[in-house]
Amino acid sequence: MQVRLEKLQNKLPQAGLDGLLIGNRENRLYMSGFTGSEGKLLVTREGAFLCVDFRYVEQAREQAPGWEIVEYQRPYTATLSRLITGLGLQKVGFEKEYLSYQGYQSLLDNIPGIKWLPVAGLVESLRLQKDEAEIESIKRASRLDDLAFGHIVEYLGPGLREREVALELEVFARRQGGEGASFDIIVASGPRAALPHGVASDKLLQAGELVIMDFGTIVDSYHSDFTRTVIIGEPSAKQRKVYEVVREAQETALAAVAPGRSAGEIDALARKVIADRGYGPYFGHGVGHGVGLNIHEGPQLSPGAETVLLPGMVITIEPGIYIPGWGGVRIEDLLLVTETGCEVFTQSSRELIKI
Repeated sequence: MQVRLEKLQNKLPQAGLDGLLIGNRENRLYMSGFTGSEGKLLVTREGAFLCVDFRYVEQAREQAPGWEIVEYQRPYTATLSRLITGLGLQKVGFEKEYLSYQGYQSLLDNIPGIKWLPVAGLVESLRLQKDEAEIESIKRASRLDDLAFGHIVEYLGPGLREREVALELEVFARRQGGEGASFDIIVASGPRAALPHGVASDKLLQAGELVIMDFGTIVDSYHSDFTRTVIIGEPSAKQRKVYEVVREAQETALAAVAPGRSAGEIDALARKVIADRGYGPYFGHGVGHGVGLNIHEGPQLSPGAETVLLPGMVITIEPGIYIPGWGGVRIEDLLLVTETGCEVFTQSSRELIKI
């Protein structure tokens, strides 16, 4: 945590700031280790303050060594005003992506004499490259996904509701040590598989249908992400063809991941495979995204994305084809960008599994 703090403090002069107010939960957790649901960080060029109310004082002291714990009474701005004034700060940044207009107005009204500057990406830029502890947590979560998928293929069958499948996935992963699902689990079968984010419904699984299952597990507050598509019974020629196109696109992109390549370049490689096979109009989302304390975070692997891949980035590769009224296929792996290429965390087979 101290290394992260020093890196952020070094960014403040470059941004023209005396301090930075952090309220976003994930950024607060990343910087301090504090897991409470409420609190503010004030980072200055030489200091670090964690401001919490009475409920979290002891927790903050335990989880955030090295931070000065400041207990505030509501409204927190009164305590924050005294702190900022006492430190002699003049230019303080706030997270423009996360602070509401009402919250911003409260800062202006209750902490006068300070120049409040909207900033974005100061903490997020640090979060792009994961350290060893972060990588290990994500790896553990990914292993639980593989175990859950191995379990669910034995559980699946005609007549089950999509919601039952989603529940079974989450319960199994929790029993193996997961803290919860990374997001509302997607189980989309038959025509519903044409919905890229088709959250599980009451629809019954039927023979002859493709079933997309997209889920993830939380470990140590870090997320994983995993998708496989299976077939109930025997696949038709079209189902097999679409599946193989998606698999080829995914494996093409995986093989290209390496430091120094742009996120948009990886996206373009997968997109070309799908377009060359005639399914270009049916692939409408980016080929992947970063994963960490948020299920979707930087870098975004989408058309034209200029972010250069760096060692330590954890990303997904997840092309898909979605045909309205017919169904869809998506295959997703989670991986780490390394010094020489990538390490794929997801170990489940990419072959089309028949249930």
